[in-house]
Amino acid sequence: MMSPVHVADLAPEAGIASARILIVDDLESSRRLIGTVLESAGFTNLDFAADGEAALARMACKPDMVVLDIVMPGPDGFKVCERIRSEFSPDVPVLMQTGMQEDDYRLRAFRAGASDIVSKPIDAGELVSRVRLHLERRRLMSSLQVYRQRMEEDLRVAQAMQHSLLMSAEQVDAIAGPRGARLSTFYQASNTLGGDLWQVFAVDETRFGIFMVDLSGHGVSAAINAFRVHMLVTGMTALADRPGVWMQALNRALVDMLPVEQFATGFYGLVDRAAGTLTYASAATPPPLHFRSDGSWSALDGSGVLLGCNAAADYPVRTCPLGAGDRVFIYSDALYENFRDPEASLETPDLAAHVQAALQSRDDFQAALLSRVFGPDQAHPHDDLTWVMLEAGE
Repeated sequence: MMSPVHVADLAPEAGIASARILIVDDLESSRRLIGTVLESAGFTNLDFAADGEAALARMACKPDMVVLDIVMPGPDGFKVCERIRSEFSPDVPVLMQTGMQEDDYRLRAFRAGASDIVSKPIDAGELVSRVRLHLERRRLMSSLQVYRQRMEEDLRVAQAMQHSLLMSAEQVDAIAGPRGARLSTFYQASNTLGGDLWQVFAVDETRFGIFMVDLSGHGVSAAINAFRVHMLVTGMTALADRPGVWMQALNRALVDMLPVEQFATGFYGLVDRAAGTLTYASAATPPPLHFRSDGSWSALDGSGVLLGCNAAADYPVRTCPLGAGDRVFIYSDALYENFRDPEASLETPDLAAHVQAALQSRDDFQAALLSRVFGPDQAHPHDDLTWVMLEAGE
């Protein structure tokens, strides 16, 4: 005969002592015995059912755990467990008890959805230990789920804040349109948050600036750095007509701001349609692609010292002729680099061919380019992806 002596040594923590435990057994003596053991161990919220139908009815009370006999009149423990899993809860712990020792019974119990099995006659210490184990595990999983939901909500808020840094198409048109150009932009983080950033600045009545930065790393840390860069560049408008000086000032600020071993690539260009030029400075950025109106193209020089590495770095100013109908495509490395298989990365001529084909496609340029580069079924890069397409008007 089972005795509840010494089970008080296995008393549950306060967080699970009040957990609702449903005890299901067709024998009243067994129900009372199990209830006495659990009460002696400190559990205070016990519920009882005498058969499978009663147990299923009691599931409406949402027990935190079920101690379930297998052999019962009406629906047996296997059927009850299967219905608990399919109709009520896929995760509530179900501790099945059986006097059968055959492996087939145990296998059927786990196939039905049992969390664990205890043998009859029940050992008091084993019963209390397993009940406590599964309740503590469920409480932990519940806490983790709440934490995950909170984190997901925080990330959604941060994502919305990060997207708010990017200008709308209407805002971009209001700057580029009166100055004789059109811009199309794209931004997609590899995760919820990313470290890429682009900006467009009005310099004067005829000129405007284009800025793009790709910060090392991913996720929260890269996004925080992107916020900080945004704050920096909004205070640099006085240098906006001097790309080389502008880039030097940003680099010096990033040397002080970025942690050791973090850096950024960057591009800043000054568009002057009256002069027909794009004057720019770059910091180890992928080579921008210049598509001329006659159908030819060339890769611009994107070389330069990485931002945030050397406070004394200089950034040479380069000039690209910009005729009516010309396009300049500025992009981050996620568009051509295959980080899982470097040998599959695109060479510059291959990328240029994809961009030209997307421009000539009847489909939306963004969709066409993503489909050509990443494939129709996996148009999602493994790094933050950003691009800006500049088109010179008449």
